[in-house]
Amino acid sequence: MQNSIDTVRIPMIEANPQSALVDEPTQIQLKGFAPQQTVTLRARTVDHAKKAWASYAVFQADAQGNIDLSTQKPLSGTYRDLDMTGLFWSMLPVDTKQTTPFIHKTQQPMVIELVAEVEGEVVASTQVTRLFVAPGVKRQPVRENGLVGTFFSPVGPGPHPAVIVLNGSDGGLRENPAALLASRGYAALALAYFNYEDLPRSLTDIPLEYFETAITWLQAQETVNAEKIAVIGLSRGGELALLLGSLFPAIKAVVSGAPSPFIQAGINETGRPSGPAWIFHDEPLPHVNVHVNFFIALALCWQAFKHHAFAMRIMFLTTLKDRKNLEKATIQVEHIQGPVLLISGEDDQLWPSTLFAERIMDRLAQHQHPYLYEHLRYKGAGHFVCFPYGLPSLPPYVQPAPGIAFGGSIAANAHSVRDSWPKILAFLEKALR
Repeated sequence: MQNSIDTVRIPMIEANPQSALVDEPTQIQLKGFAPQQTVTLRARTVDHAKKAWASYAVFQADAQGNIDLSTQKPLSGTYRDLDMTGLFWSMLPVDTKQTTPFIHKTQQPMVIELVAEVEGEVVASTQVTRLFVAPGVKRQPVRENGLVGTFFSPVGPGPHPAVIVLNGSDGGLRENPAALLASRGYAALALAYFNYEDLPRSLTDIPLEYFETAITWLQAQETVNAEKIAVIGLSRGGELALLLGSLFPAIKAVVSGAPSPFIQAGINETGRPSGPAWIFHDEPLPHVNVHVNFFIALALCWQAFKHHAFAMRIMFLTTLKDRKNLEKATIQVEHIQGPVLLISGEDDQLWPSTLFAERIMDRLAQHQHPYLYEHLRYKGAGHFVCFPYGLPSLPPYVQPAPGIAFGGSIAANAHSVRDSWPKILAFLEKALR
């Protein structure tokens, strides 16, 4: 007679919490499997364009038939190291010919399907919901005084410290970063300044008085602490954040990702450098110019011939030799009335943002800047190294060939975003609260 009866095993996936903000960790555990059994866990979702994205990881259950993503590395999969968010950021387009990055444009929750397979058969499934805005945060479109943006108010009467969120050379309006900041207690204004609605179509001749109007508008809001305003941007948005901080004393903190120490040239609708990007008091601000010599042109032609991505870094390095305009185009970051946080990826192939950031740090040191200034640099990461373009635990920007090379690996970019985001929050907390 059999002395014991084997426990009936019912495979299941437990996600805790099942619904959380995109920057919050989700504990994923698999239970009810046979001891030492090999299990494949798959994740799948769709982006704003209804394009499917998917990831997977293969695990071996422990002696109790359990798998815990917070304590176990995958045997194989779309990510390799111990990382409980790995299934989220390592998702790739299901259509291997797709070249557009993952973007989620609205505050609608993102649902991720999780499926466990054993020997190709689905044995368990569940869903995880990633939120871009916390309950109670108020969204207000801004279309007054010529401004185009969206204002997010945190829960509670305030007054709250405020953050202006700027896009880069693609322009447009990206609301989710501002929504996430509001979910963390900051009044946040996602501000468009070109390539959106009735705004200028290209990054040329943008009047800086537009941003001065935005600051004034923010200060007039009852929920905003008028003395506690920060600005955050990446790439050309990072350049702009430093420039605004140097010109307008109302800005009390600057976060600049993939920054430039100089004012770069404008970009016309064909994507080529063209005249000044910024004007102030009806005068164009001086800018540096790239100089494409024979060898650079030859290298770019070779990249095109081989269907490689264009590494524009070599072009932007030539701006350091633009002796005619370099000093005049240098942003006077020492005039910023508050702390400065710089973030760069050492493998940035668009422009040398780590070198640029070090130039900014040197200038702040030379002028004995009285506020905190810090540079976070990430080995192996590329141009899209941090918030607001990278939201934690989402597939990061890595542009495949052909096109413009941004640099970095998926894993390194994801690490830089995930690591820098809490440091950005800590920086804002110290600077504004």
